[in-house]
Amino acid sequence: MAWTYVLIAGLIEIIWVFSMKLSDGFTNLVPSVVTVVAIVISFYFVSKSMEALPVGTAYAVFTGIGTVGAVVIEFIMTPDMMNVGKVFFLLLLVTGIIGLKFTDKDEQETASEVTN
Repeated sequence: MAWTYVLIAGLIEIIWVFSMKLSDGFTNLVPSVVTVVAIVISFYFVSKSMEALPVGTAYAVFTGIGTVGAVVIEFIMTPDMMNVGKVFFLLLLVTGIIGLKFTDKDEQETASEVTN
C-alpha cells in the first residue's frame, strides 16, 4: 500500500505543478486554490507512504513521478521542445525510479509487513 500512496502523491504532484503555472504567480484564484489543495493532498499521501518506506526512497520516487509526468505532458503539449537528449535523460530518470523501488528486498518486506 505504501507504494500506492507514493504513486497517488506523484500523480497529484503533476496536477499542482501545472495548476501552479496556470496560477500566474498565484494571481489567478481558481488555479491557485487547485494548487494549494493538490499540494496538501499529495503531501498527505507521500507522508503516509513514509510510514513504511525510507524517507529518501519515498521522496525520490514521489518527485521522480511528478517530474516525469510533467515533462511527458509538456512534450505532448509542445512537441517541438522534445529532443533526443531530453528523452534519453527522462528514460534514465525512469530507470532510476524503478531501480529505487526494486533494489532493496528488505525494504519491500518491511513495507509489506507495516501496511498489512
